[in-house]
Amino acid sequence: MNEHLLKRIIDALKGSRLSNTKTGDFIVGVLTELDAVTWPTKEEVYNSTVVVLITVVIFAMYSGIWDVVMNFVRQAMMPLYGG
Repeated sequence: MNEHLLKRIIDALKGSRLSNTKTGDFIVGVLTELDAVTWPTKEEVYNSTVVVLITVVIFAMYSGIWDVVMNFVRQAMMPLYGG
């Protein structure tokens, strides 16, 4: 969000009748906290997304391999237990 716009909104709310209510005080507090947030850059979001997708693929392959192995073990043990 544009930081100048957020500050203008906060200033406008502080001078309004809404700021004299609990709800208005809450909204001003939330917007003030949002103003203090350091938002990630587009490159940081992209890199984090790539890391998450790669991790998901690796864990999906890992669980898929274990599924195949366990099915093989189950099939191999079936004749031993009368299945």
